[in-house]
Amino acid sequence: MEKPEESASSEQAASFLTSLFSPMDREVRLELLEKISDSARISKEYIMLMILSTSLASLGLLQGSTAVVIGAMLVAPLMGPLIGAGMAIMQGNTLLYRVSLKSILAGIAIGFAVSLLIGFLNPGFEPSMEIEARGEPDLLDLGIAFLSGFVAAYAFANAKLTSSIAGVAIAAALVPPLAVMGVALMIGQPNISLNATLLLATNIVAIILGAAVAFRMLGLHKSIHKDIKPRWINVTLMLLALSAVLLLVPLHEKYSTKQKEGLPKPLILPVSADTRDQVQEFLKTQSNVGIVTMGRSSMEPDSGVIVLLASYGPVEKTLSTELRAIIRASRKKDVPVQVILLKGEKLDEDVLIAEEQIAPRGKK
Repeated sequence: MEKPEESASSEQAASFLTSLFSPMDREVRLELLEKISDSARISKEYIMLMILSTSLASLGLLQGSTAVVIGAMLVAPLMGPLIGAGMAIMQGNTLLYRVSLKSILAGIAIGFAVSLLIGFLNPGFEPSMEIEARGEPDLLDLGIAFLSGFVAAYAFANAKLTSSIAGVAIAAALVPPLAVMGVALMIGQPNISLNATLLLATNIVAIILGAAVAFRMLGLHKSIHKDIKPRWINVTLMLLALSAVLLLVPLHEKYSTKQKEGLPKPLILPVSADTRDQVQEFLKTQSNVGIVTMGRSSMEPDSGVIVLLASYGPVEKTLSTELRAIIRASRKKDVPVQVILLKGEKLDEDVLIAEEQIAPRGKK
């Protein structure tokens, strides 16, 4: 038999979960419908925000500026129509669904056109890390988009959580992949553009499904039609589910590839300015030695330091010992220090250039 303490705990947990998704009063539902309908409509403000947000995202992506890209996410209005589509599916609201769908398609068209224009006006750029990051979607992006749609719908339905919608917009990241589609295409990176299209499609499908599930749990699944739900609801849900299944194939493939190859990260991390300055000052006193690079091996506080040097002649035997002492004194810890010395010949670049200019054509 179940103990009284366990029974009470179960009832409390069930009561808590029920309170999180408690049914909404009619007046609250009508107010929510009006708020979501307003955010789903095409308007002058919607068009202007799409132009500005995509412009910001495109320029930030070309520059490789994370801060600018985040700013573009905050002002992008695409989340409203997606949440509207999720609510329309649950309620069988044909008008809201049409309005939301038109806004989604118009937003994508505007954003793609703007990103093409900015890419055209800025030719010759190499893809930044921000651009390449949108070119590798995987299963995690699908999960992030689904939860973003769920959280956004839940925040819309709860007036106390309205301020959380901005954070959801950053997590969903709708505008950056849309901007990458056009920019990458114009700078000669069609593969990145295609992968960004995959990421955008993943976000749209998963956000609508996540929003629909949230509204279902909030009790907004009752059709506005008294007799029976329209047939288009089942058709739309089937298409969304089929799209999600089809997206799983390339997303799972990229996820598996990342698991095998590992996440991209720098081989070494920068050392402090004090450590770098002390090492450089010491090497100025050493003849025939130059520093190639120096860094930490990991993010851990006690991580080791790697110093790569190049020598162009005889080197003092105490070089590595003195370097280790300087770095450890600067770090104030007895950390491992690995000194690697590359021996070679120092070339005079001016002489090489002059020789190439004097040499007859056709000869090396």
